[in-house]
Amino acid sequence: MVIDVDIIQDVEILLKNLNGYELLSYAICNEKCGAETYEWLAKRVEGMLADEFLQLAGEKRKHAAQMSELFERLYPGMKPLEFNAPPLDTLPVCTEMMRVGDVENALALALISEAMGRDIYRKLQRMAGDEEVATLFGELAAIKENAYERLLKLYNEVIGE
Repeated sequence: MVIDVDIIQDVEILLKNLNGYELLSYAICNEKCGAETYEWLAKRVEGMLADEFLQLAGEKRKHAAQMSELFERLYPGMKPLEFNAPPLDTLPVCTEMMRVGDVENALALALISEAMGRDIYRKLQRMAGDEEVATLFGELAAIKENAYERLLKLYNEVIGE
């Protein structure tokens, strides 16, 4: 499994140069695209894993809606920017995800994605200039941690630990 660390560093540099409006816009796009990724993965596996991926997709859509509501409150009359980029938490493992053929690898990739997402939201929390945006990013980091723990439990069941 290969993780493209250079991509992570490039996106982090980009994010450091964004203001609150742009960061929140990016996060909304990030969650929507992440939901699509999990829905795509759910179609390629079966059983509990498919259910878990669909649940994660639903959570990402819920997060996007929460962020959109916050965006409307903070920036009335404005629309979020559209970012044409895959979510940072799945970007480094996207190539591997497209080739996923077994449950163990799919779970391993999802674990990496959730851990990266947690770390990214923690960074965004520190970078956000607005306290309400920072609080939301902190909550999303905690949700990512919870998703990671659920996936880790499922992963351990699959590999027999």
